[in-house]
Amino acid sequence: MNRAALLLTVLALSVPSGARAAAPTYLVEWNARTGESRQRLTLFCDGVLVRKTTADGKTEMKKRKLAPAEYDSYAAFFRSPEALAAEGIFDSGMTGEAVARSVITVTRENGEIWKLAFDSFSAVTPEAQRVRAALEDLRDSFGRAHAATADFTPEKLAPGKILRRLDGTSFRVVHYDERSGIVELRGLDEPYSQFYKLENLRLSFLPP
Repeated sequence: MNRAALLLTVLALSVPSGARAAAPTYLVEWNARTGESRQRLTLFCDGVLVRKTTADGKTEMKKRKLAPAEYDSYAAFFRSPEALAAEGIFDSGMTGEAVARSVITVTRENGEIWKLAFDSFSAVTPEAQRVRAALEDLRDSFGRAHAATADFTPEKLAPGKILRRLDGTSFRVVHYDERSGIVELRGLDEPYSQFYKLENLRLSFLPP
C-alpha cells in the first residue's frame, strides 16, 4: 500500500486532523485492521475503556472503568507535547492481507484532534513508539491487577529513584512530602513535574 492509499485508510477511519468538536467524548481511539479482522480501542473522557474485536465473523467487547488517577496519567501523556510530536503517517510500503494497519486518533482539550497512522512493518519515531506502547498497555490491561499499596512506601521512593508509568514513560522521584502525602515526580524525557498522592501511585506506575 503506497502513501496515498494509506492516507485514504486514515480518512476512512477517522475525521480530518485539526477538526474541532464541541466537546470531545473520547481521549484516544486506536483502530487496527488485519485483513478482515478489526479491533477498536477507545478511552472515553469519562474514564471508560472499551475494546471491540471482530474476527472470523464474531465480535467480542470488553469494558472497564479506569480509576481517576490512572485516567489522569494517560490524559497527561496523550495531550503532552511529546505525544503530539508522534503525529504523522508512517508507511512501510508493504502490501498483503497479513499487514496490520493502524490509525490512532487523539483529542485535545479544545476539541482538535491529531492522528498517527502506521502498519506492522513501519519504522516509526521514538515518540510514535511511546504512543503505541501506551495503547498496547491499555489494550492488554483487561483483567490485570494493579500493584499493591505496599509496593509504594516512602522508603522505596528516595529522591533519584526511577519509576515507570504504565504508558512506558519514566520519571525520577524529586521529593516526598510526609505531611501532605504528595510525591513529586519529574519526567526524564520531558523535564516537568507531576504530583501524585502516595496511595494513588499504584494506579499509574509499576512497582519500584
